[in-house]
Amino acid sequence: MKFSLIPFSLLLASGAAFAPVQQQRHPRHSALSMAETLEAPPMAPLTQWGDKISNIRQLQQAMRQTPLPEFAPEVSAQDLGIAGDAAAQLQYFQENAMELKKKMQLHGALVFRDFELMKSQDGFQQFYQAVGMKTCLDPLHSVSARPTVDGQKNSPVYEAVNKESRKNFFIGMHNEFVGTRAPRAAAFVCFKAAETGGEFIIADGRRMFCDLDADLVEELYNREIRYSVMELPFFGWID
Repeated sequence: MKFSLIPFSLLLASGAAFAPVQQQRHPRHSALSMAETLEAPPMAPLTQWGDKISNIRQLQQAMRQTPLPEFAPEVSAQDLGIAGDAAAQLQYFQENAMELKKKMQLHGALVFRDFELMKSQDGFQQFYQAVGMKTCLDPLHSVSARPTVDGQKNSPVYEAVNKESRKNFFIGMHNEFVGTRAPRAAAFVCFKAAETGGEFIIADGRRMFCDLDADLVEELYNREIRYSVMELPFFGWID
């Protein structure tokens, strides 16, 4: 997991990111010291590319004609009547884990607002345990690009990449994919808002696929072109 934005958002790629509902446990005690007792999380799962698509142009055309669901709908603690009550919020996630999972699979992402629970690392971990999310090592673990929030080696909550050497790099839209490993879902949260800027942008990959030029999609897919790193080192003028 890593954090980055003030409203909490959860991006989903596959149901495999979640533990089966019957295996969930919902402790009522404070979550951490959890980082102190956790064993090292497992490696991020291997990337699953899926079956070869025989006609990518035809698939794109079919998707363009298919109505797509709303992307990233908001879930507000205010609207649910549980704002300011972290215990009630945790109970909400425990009781609605399967419904939230289905919504994430349908919509691609959910944005949670006004939740006190996720304003601390303890509460953030309680949240994703309540909905049955599985933790894994950061795909960038091998290059130590991101420190953990609390500095604990086995903590499952990572900071964004804040290295000084990367301050002028523009990080383009990307999946949480590094080399051969790709988490099936990711949760992002901000414990301290930026003084200026700090916006966190998410995009609907289905709509991006539909919007791309058909010739380009066909060329990229048939030549099996995939990005390995999406950062451009010549954007110093942004500052």
